[in-house]
Amino acid sequence: MLRSTIHRGVLPLIVAAAGCATSGAHFPWPAPAPAVPATRVDVSTANPSYRRMASQVLVRRISRPTRASLDYAAYHANFMNADPPPDPAMAGDKGKRPSTTNPFGGMLLADSLTGSVARTALTADERAHPLALAPLVELLVSKKVASADRLEDVVARVRSENWGLAGGPQIVRQMATEAFLHDPGSGRAVEIWIKIEFAPWFTGFSSSPDEDGDGFPEIYGRVADSALGPTQDIVKFIRTEYERRVFTPAEVKAWAHQLASYWYPSYNTDLVAAPAAWPANDTEPAIRQELGSLSFAAPTVVMRGKPLGKPAYNVFLVEAAMSPGPAPVPQASEGTPGLSLAPSTPSPNPAAVKKAVLAELAAHGKSWTAWTAEVSAFRAALKQRLDAMPAGSKALAGSDGFLFFRNSIAYVLGGDLAKQSGDRNPLPVIVEWKKRLAKHGVDFLFVPIPTKEEIFPDKTGAAPGDPALASFAGKVVNPFERKFLLDLADKGVETLDLLPAFLAARSARAGEPLYQAQDTHWTARGLELAAKIVAERITRFSWYKGITAHRQAYKTKDESFTRHGDLHSRLPEVERAKFAPETLVGHQVVNSDGTLYEDDPDSPIVILGDSFTGVYELMDCEHGGVSAHLAKEIGYPVDLVMSYGGGPNVREKLLRRGEDKLATKKLVIWMMTARDLFDYAEGWQPLERK
Repeated sequence: MLRSTIHRGVLPLIVAAAGCATSGAHFPWPAPAPAVPATRVDVSTANPSYRRMASQVLVRRISRPTRASLDYAAYHANFMNADPPPDPAMAGDKGKRPSTTNPFGGMLLADSLTGSVARTALTADERAHPLALAPLVELLVSKKVASADRLEDVVARVRSENWGLAGGPQIVRQMATEAFLHDPGSGRAVEIWIKIEFAPWFTGFSSSPDEDGDGFPEIYGRVADSALGPTQDIVKFIRTEYERRVFTPAEVKAWAHQLASYWYPSYNTDLVAAPAAWPANDTEPAIRQELGSLSFAAPTVVMRGKPLGKPAYNVFLVEAAMSPGPAPVPQASEGTPGLSLAPSTPSPNPAAVKKAVLAELAAHGKSWTAWTAEVSAFRAALKQRLDAMPAGSKALAGSDGFLFFRNSIAYVLGGDLAKQSGDRNPLPVIVEWKKRLAKHGVDFLFVPIPTKEEIFPDKTGAAPGDPALASFAGKVVNPFERKFLLDLADKGVETLDLLPAFLAARSARAGEPLYQAQDTHWTARGLELAAKIVAERITRFSWYKGITAHRQAYKTKDESFTRHGDLHSRLPEVERAKFAPETLVGHQVVNSDGTLYEDDPDSPIVILGDSFTGVYELMDCEHGGVSAHLAKEIGYPVDLVMSYGGGPNVREKLLRRGEDKLATKKLVIWMMTARDLFDYAEGWQPLERK
């Protein structure tokens, strides 16, 4: 739901690139008065040594958790919110001076521009309530608030301002980061003012003001009435919903899940279990060193990212949502916690998938080389599109409104997965985990989730109906995914193969597509199909008879939501306006007493998963994810252990509960996106506990 402006920012490179852009024209707007720290009345930075240009951890305290305060805490001056500097040759700015004859295309009133918030028309109280602009605009658009699309256009125009310099709109020199409401009184319409931050590497203006001292020069300006049209609906939404309504602890949790999921494609973010005090004993030494003696009791949200190979943390202390200790583990809303089933011996059946894949191979030349040659035209076309993507871009626009993820494209083209070297090879780690579970008498299913490119190869071209791609619709375009299933089967690992069923069900004529057009993830239709396939296998385990005596009846109800997908903000700026937010419908699972389904940590069946298991369950509509629908299919709640970007290493989250808890399980289902089988950035780590 949040549209982030972050990309693969590299702050050391930003600093190193400073001074390489232009010779520097005199700053043309009023200079700031004495320094004015940027603040919001209900948000404070809890680690005083925080520096936007150098820190790896940001701790924010929120005294009144509205959506406005939470978004501001996440986005304001966050070290992660930075675009990388462009190649100086690409920018083509050297020796040129920026032109200010028509700044921002007139969308901001030229005579209102100033380098000091103190010189604006904003009152002290209005200055104390800044609004994080990126998530606000995304929310307004998703709620279809009148004039929201025009405010979105203003943000895009600010971002694309090139001051008459070279490089095109992909060279982002500044961004509109925050908004303010100003009531001029006398019955006049409320004005919208915005803060614009310049990238630190952009030195087009000499002596650019940095009034708040965070290393990002800024100016302020009033949005022209002609750029927005009537704003009363925007103002009403902000004042009655965005700024006023205080979130419940459950809503704060959902907000954090949404944020972690949305930031993941750029920063590999994940939520860490909040300890009684943070930093915890296992927090990285570099983070502990930066914090010194600081310790924070009962943090509400701990988010870990690894944008550049180094750990980075965003920690949120939400006072109204705090408890004396870490949040309790949710319990099942119905059923018998700790259901004890009779001991059993694992009974994997890898032969079924092995037989099917060998039959496929026989039909395609009896060799992987021959099969790969059959799809060479598709692979060549996809590689050409991948190679043409701008550096740092994560999203590729296909046809019919489909967007594709760079990492998923790389996986489809990656080759033999089992021949990757070192910690990039998933095969030994998956086999190790299977053996670990077998020692405790626990069954194991590995469930790789096909990527959108594998299901919709014909949509990866720029034009609809591309004849070079259309012939691959419904066909296997990544033979090495099939080989990997065979490699696992040869090691005794049972997989559930979703690909054939997904290819058979790919037609939109049967309902909504299996994947969200603008997002990396599946739709309700996709996850429910996966749940049915997994459930069918579960019912064939001998121990399942012990569950049938405790079967529960579940119903569903529809819950719609509207948003841009997580790939929209990863597109080049010029392409984003082509895509309106998607309205999607999830199917929430409901208990017999009318309450919404909750996963049960005491269930004998556990799903280990990545963000594919979190969507629709912990964000968006909620209570309608793959775990909820699996519970509905088998008639019993399941346990969900989820890591947004850490599917390959999510096992550690389960093991932190202890070996005794692991031994209470009958089945572990490891369900994760297949794209992380190739060149996973974090590496497939062997288990720490032997």
